[in-house]
Amino acid sequence: MSEDTAESPDTAIAASSVPESAALTAFDERDLDLVNALQINPRASWTRIGASLGVDATTAARRWQQLTASGLAWITAYAPELATVAYLRLRCRAEKLTELCDRLAAMPCVFSVERVTGSFPVQLSVAVENLAALDDLTARELAALPGVEEIRTAVNQHVYVEGSHWRPQALDPSQRTLLTDPRGPAPTHSRIRPGDAALILALSADGRRSIADLARDTGLTETTVRRRISEMTRSGRLVFRCDFAEQAAGWTVTANYWAQLPASALDRLGAALASWPEIRLCVSTADDSNVMLIAWLRGPREGVLLETRLQREFPELRITERQLTLRTLKRMGRSLSPRGRAVGHIPFDVWGRDPEIRLR
Repeated sequence: MSEDTAESPDTAIAASSVPESAALTAFDERDLDLVNALQINPRASWTRIGASLGVDATTAARRWQQLTASGLAWITAYAPELATVAYLRLRCRAEKLTELCDRLAAMPCVFSVERVTGSFPVQLSVAVENLAALDDLTARELAALPGVEEIRTAVNQHVYVEGSHWRPQALDPSQRTLLTDPRGPAPTHSRIRPGDAALILALSADGRRSIADLARDTGLTETTVRRRISEMTRSGRLVFRCDFAEQAAGWTVTANYWAQLPASALDRLGAALASWPEIRLCVSTADDSNVMLIAWLRGPREGVLLETRLQREFPELRITERQLTLRTLKRMGRSLSPRGRAVGHIPFDVWGRDPEIRLR
């Protein structure tokens, strides 16, 4: 990801600006190709993106701008190692459900909010500074919200598959090769440097922001910005993720599974599921159910087929809870409309008011 990009604002306009039905019908196979290209190399130049798709750079850039403006696709940047991540399930009074979800979605440390089936109708993904901060969040802030009756907390221990890894496999191998950068040795930095947190936050709303804009907003030089993005990306400390309104592209069902598996089999499960096209998330957790899986499916029947395959290939795996997502209100900091279109962005807040002080 050494290339700079053309400027390409990646912030969705207000929900009322584009009729949702019109926006959803605009997503086609060419758009999925474009999304797939940006998943492989989110900061590649438009010339390179266009060449992989067989279109000119101007066409690729213009179509991406249309997708982001209508909230159909977006690129987020984040730093997984800088936070403790946990998955929370909330039981609440039915009459408080809507109010509760709205308040949760407005919280910067809550980066994903879903309403799901089952006895815990609210599912959250949160990122906080450490375990003590997680305790404060659950015991003080969330427990005090109107309607909350019970909170179950599963702390992330290891990520095997996550959203930045998922691909629709729209491009053929030759197209993917054009977009893949050779990997040199990953740089190692034991400490977060002054300016790193500001750079991550500046990229969070739009992973394709230009080097010049990032330098202006962070106070770093353009050379430093370019070098740090390259270093942090190659080391895995900075992750770029291209998301899209999956319902518009035909993935109509999101299934969530909690399961138990002997610890000795976790790595084998994670390695295998990395190649399963349905799997959007696979993590081990510190919970009675030590595995959490999320799958994107074309229809409900695919859930049965997925469970059948899991049972066949991993007979020691025991699914303890299964949920279908009724609505995703927020994903990776993006506020979503009822049909999955991005209508706003709330930056992650892991560190508090002054991230540079906390990270020195």
